[in-house]
Amino acid sequence: MTTNALLTNGTIQLLHTAFPDLSRNDIESLVQAARVRTFPAGFDIFQEGDKGDSLFLLEEGQVDIVVHADDNQEILVDTLGPTRYFGEMAFLGETSRMATIRTQTECRIIEIGEADFMAIARTNPSLLRTLMRQIIGHIRRTDRAVINELNNKNDALQAAYADLEAQEALRSQVIVTLSHELRTPLTSIRGYLGLINQGAMSGNSLKMALDSITRNVEKIIGHTNDLLLLYEMHPKSSDFEYVNVPDILIEALNTARATMEAETTRVTMDIAPDVPEIFADRRGLVLATRALLENAFKYSPDKTPVAIRAYRENGMGVAIAIEDQGIGIAEADVERIFDPFYRMEKEGAAQLFPGLGVGLTIAKFVVERHHGRITVSSTPGVGSTFTIILPHRVA
Repeated sequence: MTTNALLTNGTIQLLHTAFPDLSRNDIESLVQAARVRTFPAGFDIFQEGDKGDSLFLLEEGQVDIVVHADDNQEILVDTLGPTRYFGEMAFLGETSRMATIRTQTECRIIEIGEADFMAIARTNPSLLRTLMRQIIGHIRRTDRAVINELNNKNDALQAAYADLEAQEALRSQVIVTLSHELRTPLTSIRGYLGLINQGAMSGNSLKMALDSITRNVEKIIGHTNDLLLLYEMHPKSSDFEYVNVPDILIEALNTARATMEAETTRVTMDIAPDVPEIFADRRGLVLATRALLENAFKYSPDKTPVAIRAYRENGMGVAIAIEDQGIGIAEADVERIFDPFYRMEKEGAAQLFPGLGVGLTIAKFVVERHHGRITVSSTPGVGSTFTIILPHRVA
């Protein structure tokens, strides 16, 4: 490993490519905190669990991101090439390294140390704000990619949720997903609090930091609510009894309102007079209906009305329909919305929705345990109707 203090015009261009939101003056300031290092092939630039506070930008070569499973088996998460950067978690949060970075080939790398960067950032608030915003966005995109990769490698989970073994596997996966979903807001909070404690932010910069902290705390609360919902799905034993449909709907609505703070969303309820009692697991059915209501509240960002209807289905069963006037679902997404952790949120979308993507999975699991089904009717930009259809009696 060698160090070269000379930064070429190509290096400056590389910084601009990696951090396009930075101005020319910001780039020139950032250069003052940077140094160039070279590493041979097969070298661990840092290892998982190491302490460190530097950000690394790859100029030439390729590196592997490697994490370790419980049995210490190495898992290749990704391979990075030129213009990609790594080490941002420790750079922002003064925490241990989350993965091992290993060179595939000889690499030329720009290193930016946290101490040198902060010395410059204190005199350049614009650089501080812009770089923080871009790095946090990068973490979010990276975590999305990791979550997608984890989902792709767990296709077996898609096939069965009818027994305890599948549920245990599902909860294991939600822990992995939750850790990545929480990592971005927690890192943002910790990074901003560190800067505030160092006195590096004031005026508009301080207000921006506090606003970001508030938003990320709200995001963490949303994820926690989803985790509690998944926990409640665990069936100790199904306790079927005859239950009154209006009681189920009222309990589910009250719980959903409290969880989502959706008291400003107007809800109408229409229960046909001939709807009979049904033989059901009361707790499970409340959980499934609550999940559909929370989904309706969440994807109706303008607080448009939500309608609940209950009626006989073909004279043989009972239907519970939840209708919203929200963003709707594209036809390509309808087939996947019940998959665990599937999110309709797309990168660059105008609206970002909280949650882990497990509510519909839970609802489907519960309804199928009742030998029922859920249907979906939706038009993008118009709204969606989710309908639970249950047999009149399940022995």
